[in-house]
Amino acid sequence: MKLPQIFATPVNVRSFAKGAAIFNTGEDSGEMFVVQTGEVDILINGVVVETVGPEGFFGEISLIEDSVRTADAVARTDCTLLPVSRHHFLFMVDETPMFAIHVMRGMANRLRKADKRAEV
Repeated sequence: MKLPQIFATPVNVRSFAKGAAIFNTGEDSGEMFVVQTGEVDILINGVVVETVGPEGFFGEISLIEDSVRTADAVARTDCTLLPVSRHHFLFMVDETPMFAIHVMRGMANRLRKADKRAEV
């Protein structure tokens, strides 16, 4: 399932240059991001734990928990991102149950990868 682009407008899409910080650990949050073009590195304690490419998403944990950021996000390449606000996130969960399943699958996949890293 592709994450819906219903909130994508030229005004809403954000561009980041290679190396730019998208957000940092501990910052308040209010949105997740869908990658439209390029790649974004997710770092924990300065270590890249995931690279998110086109149609991937990140930042959803802070929306679900209503908490601060638990990782850093840095543009690996020049990229364009679609922010999804908490309001839009909750709307999509309510109106499109498969959206919630898609987000949960992504989180489960990340948890499996983290478990494998911990085994090393």
